[in-house]
Amino acid sequence: MEINLEKITHPTDIPLEIKDLYHSAFPEEERREWTDILRRIETGDPIFNFYVLQHNSETIGFITLWNLPGALYCEHFAVSHRYRNQGCGAEAIKAALAMAATRPLVLEVELPGASEFADSRISFYKRCGMTPLEDFPYWQPPYRAGLPEVAMMLMSSSPLPEPTAFAMILHTIVYNQ
Repeated sequence: MEINLEKITHPTDIPLEIKDLYHSAFPEEERREWTDILRRIETGDPIFNFYVLQHNSETIGFITLWNLPGALYCEHFAVSHRYRNQGCGAEAIKAALAMAATRPLVLEVELPGASEFADSRISFYKRCGMTPLEDFPYWQPPYRAGLPEVAMMLMSSSPLPEPTAFAMILHTIVYNQ
């Protein structure tokens, strides 16, 4: 199944269903404010990229990618329910891996057993060539005051030479910690 990643360069170019997908796919403690996403797009943030996934000119999902030192970081990724289990997600990850080029593609996932779908997400990313950093304890910082840290696990498409250093970069640039 052919998937195209269309980079969004203006907030008004985001299809309405994408905001709903974003809010339904991620619990509050795992998502940034929608207004922050719109601001980053509007100002042309040079390291933050928002892509809409297209199949046959139909919007089927989205992926956000950060160009960080040493890696391409996937912050959020979701495919519409009616397109799941059809290879769309794998094609989108394949496209992100191509964008990463020689750098690792890194993402956060819930810990095994943490939710109803955590194990299937981890299995999906493993099938896409990602490897869990199971021995590296990792916490996602809160996106805003009043929200908790979230125990997560990093996954990477290739070895991260220094996971602790990468986590510090991630927390500093993406989470403003």
